[in-house]
Amino acid sequence: MVAAYRAGGSFREVAKEFGETKSTVQRWVAFAQGKRLDRIDFHDKKSGPKKPKNKSTAKLEKRVLQLRKHLKEKSILGLYGADAIRSEMLRRGDHDVPTSRTIGNILKRNGMLDSRTRMRRPAPPPGWYLPGLQQRKHELDSFDIIEGLYLHGGQEVQFLNGISLHGCLLHSMAMATITAENAVLALIGHWKQFGLPKYVQFDNDMVFQGPRKQNAIGKVIRLCLSLKVIPVFTTPYEQGFQGKIERFNRELQEKFWRRKRFKNMKDVEKHLAEYVQAHRLAHQAEIVMAPRRRPFPKRWQRDDAKPPRGKMIYLRRTDGSGRVRFLEREFAVCEHWINRLVRAEVNWDEGKVHFFALRRADWKTQRLLKTMMFSLTKKTTCD
Repeated sequence: MVAAYRAGGSFREVAKEFGETKSTVQRWVAFAQGKRLDRIDFHDKKSGPKKPKNKSTAKLEKRVLQLRKHLKEKSILGLYGADAIRSEMLRRGDHDVPTSRTIGNILKRNGMLDSRTRMRRPAPPPGWYLPGLQQRKHELDSFDIIEGLYLHGGQEVQFLNGISLHGCLLHSMAMATITAENAVLALIGHWKQFGLPKYVQFDNDMVFQGPRKQNAIGKVIRLCLSLKVIPVFTTPYEQGFQGKIERFNRELQEKFWRRKRFKNMKDVEKHLAEYVQAHRLAHQAEIVMAPRRRPFPKRWQRDDAKPPRGKMIYLRRTDGSGRVRFLEREFAVCEHWINRLVRAEVNWDEGKVHFFALRRADWKTQRLLKTMMFSLTKKTTCD
């Protein structure tokens, strides 16, 4: 290209011959500076001198490194970073005192930075806090309620939502008011259609947990126990355990509720059924690959007066004295396990409560902290 230009061709003619632009030919001709093309290094280089004008002198760098060594060995406070070195230079009256940032760059160039980055542990796998759930041996359904949504005219609409942990199997129902009876009927219909999971998880809403009275269990708990589904109640005011259903609640409001203008409750129910069907179709592969669910018993009959049997679980965080609270009662777990998570397994068949230690950093180790005798009528005693 440069040779063609030197042979008498103009920039425009040479650019047309080699398929380049005129500015490209001008740039490379200027870059050659009269030399042969096979002797030119065409790698881009920064213009200007190789050594920056503001580079620190070798004398200054030596002074900074000496002060760092002195402060590391002799400083009473044990401070020998950039700020401490600059303060020491000012105290000694040095004439050339650079900024803390320059001192930091000097330390970095000489490999004298020993600061450690924060260790970030990987998050525990989904379902790490329940036996067999993380290994995908069992399935868990999470249920929650959305309140405070209103139609044009002032009528409130509440949603009872549920989604499975491994299979993303969705349930969503719109009602004017969600009560414990409505929740029971919704759970029965959903489980009759798709089968029973091993666990079902709720927050501490009275609709799911029952009245706030000592040793009182509500209709939803009795339903789960009669079907041998273990109800799990998460820790109050703490995020993480209900993360999947809470994400879906937000998604439902953004992708469904706010995109349409509904006329009445029937219109909401119609479009919601279409949304649920489309969601299940989109997650069909996950639903098929999820752990197998138990079939709903054919001869099952509902009896809310029947004494509870089976197991239920409370996830709680101990207070400053190692106590937890559920069923409107306090339990002294362990004075050495303070402000930490525990899994309380209430076994109605044995009449005992087993408390297990939970830690996200060491989720595989869930040791037994204490076992207590438990009854709905008698006082709790330690075993």
